Amino acid sequence: MLLVSLPFSVLPPFFCFNPIGRVFALILCYRKRMKLLFLFASTFLATTSSAITEWREGTRLPTAVSHAVAAEMDGKLYVMSGKVGQGLRNFFEQYDLQNDGWRPLTPLPVNISQYAIAAGTGRVFVTGGRENNTARLTADFWIYAPDTAVWLELGSLPSARADHASYFDGNRLFIFGGIGRDAAVVQSFSPTTGKWSNWKNRMPVPVSAAAFARRGDELIFAGGIDERGRSVKAVQAFHLKKGTWRQLPALPLAASGGALAVIDGSLHFAGGFSPANKQVLQSHNRLVGQRWQRQGALPGGGRHRMAYFGNDNHFVLIGGAIGGGFYAFFTASDRVSIFTP
Repeated sequence: MLLVSLPFSVLPPFFCFNPIGRVFALILCYRKRMKLLFLFASTFLATTSSAITEWREGTRLPTAVSHAVAAEMDGKLYVMSGKVGQGLRNFFEQYDLQNDGWRPLTPLPVNISQYAIAAGTGRVFVTGGRENNTARLTADFWIYAPDTAVWLELGSLPSARADHASYFDGNRLFIFGGIGRDAAVVQSFSPTTGKWSNWKNRMPVPVSAAAFARRGDELIFAGGIDERGRSVKAVQAFHLKKGTWRQLPALPLAASGGALAVIDGSLHFAGGFSPANKQVLQSHNRLVGQRWQRQGALPGGGRHRMAYFGNDNHFVLIGGAIGGGFYAFFTASDRVSIFTP
C-alpha cells in the first residue's frame, strides 16, 4: 500500500522553522496520507466490485450437464446434451434469453453425444456425434422443427465426425473441424438443393472442442484439440463468403472446451481446460488490439465444455464440467452465468 508524505524541505519556511508550524505540517501530512489511503481503498473496492458485478447468475438448468451445446434462434437458445454419466440424462430444452426461463423440448430420438448444433430459418440442425453405447463416430444428420416438435433424419454427412463445430449462415449449414477422416475439410449443406459441398481451403489447424463465434463475415475459432490430441492456443478465422482463413493473436494458454463471444466488436474467451496446467480455467480474457487482457473471472470457479452464446448485450454460459479429464463426466454443473458489458 502506497503512503506518501511531503518532506519538510518542500514546505514554506513557517512550517519548517516554527515549532507550531511543524505541528501543522505533521497534521497536513497525516491528512494527506489518510486521503490517499481512502482514494486507494475506494479505487480497489470499485475495481473489485466492477469485476464481480460483470457476471450474474441466471435461472439454473433443470438438470446438471457436463457437456452441452447451444444454438440461438429468435431470442431463444436451444440447449442440448447427449453426454451420459453419473446421474445425467439426455437433455434438450429451450432457454428464453429475455425472460430467463426454461422449457422442455422433444428429446433427440437417438442415443448419441458430442454432436454439433446450429439453428436458423425456423429449424434446428444436429450433425455427427458418437454413439454412446459403442463410442463409434456417426454421420447422423437430424433436423428439429420447433413449431411441430418433430425430429426428422436428413440422410447423413459426407463422412462421420464428432466434437466439431457447425454454423448456419441463413443459406448454408457449415461444419468445421472435429474428430474424423475429414476433420480438416470445411463442408457446407444447402437446404435448397439438399447437397453437400467441400470448400477448397482446409482448416489450417484442424481442431475439435474449439470455441467459436461470428464477427462480421468471419467465423472465429479459438483453442481446441489438434489431431495429435494436444490443446492449442491457435485462433483462426474463416471468411464465410470468400472461403479463406487467417490467423489472429493466440490465446494466453492452450485450452479446449472454452466459450467464445463477440461483445461490442471484441472477442471474449472464457473458461476451458488447460492440460499443461491440469486445470479447469476460471479466466475470462478479452482481445484488445493484438493482446488478450484479463477480465473479471467466472463466478463459482472454472468450467469447460459448457453451452454458450454471445451477442453485444450478453455472454451466456450454461452447464459444463467443473472437473477435468476423467472427472468431467461426474462434475456436471447446472449454473447459468451471464456477462453483461
